[in-house]
Amino acid sequence: MKRILVAIDFSDTTPRVIDLARQLAKALDAELHLVHVRELAAAATPRTLGYGLAGMPELAPMSGVPVPGFDPMPQPIPDSEDQKSKLARWQKEIAQDGIKVILHEPTGAVAAEILDQADTVEADLIVMGTHGHGAMYNLLVGSATKGVLKHATRPVLLVPSAKSS
Repeated sequence: MKRILVAIDFSDTTPRVIDLARQLAKALDAELHLVHVRELAAAATPRTLGYGLAGMPELAPMSGVPVPGFDPMPQPIPDSEDQKSKLARWQKEIAQDGIKVILHEPTGAVAAEILDQADTVEADLIVMGTHGHGAMYNLLVGSATKGVLKHATRPVLLVPSAKSS
């Protein structure tokens, strides 16, 4: 095992995921590939929801009415400065342990980008956290973990969130 891909989502589980991946990399003399996917903001296409204007100009893009300056293409959700500093700090801390660490920040659908990066770097293992959300959350929002597990052709190690007392 020479390459471990670590999915970073800045959840409460992320420090546990990074710590476990760091221990594995050190024990196996493997390199770590930290992957933070910059998600795309959902863009509503005209007439998707079938709403008219009905006195609500914010619905104009969905009604098919042309709106000057409206760009229907989804845009990446900007990372906060706090997230950027955490990524840099984790990368530095891991490197100080003598582990080769490479940061990847693709933009797109989370599960698909994690799997694409795993293929690109030829990862031997994908390490990611679970959040323990319920079925309704996963139905409405989706689950990157579920998507990775369903389509992965490589081993996936799931790190559970800390149990609350």
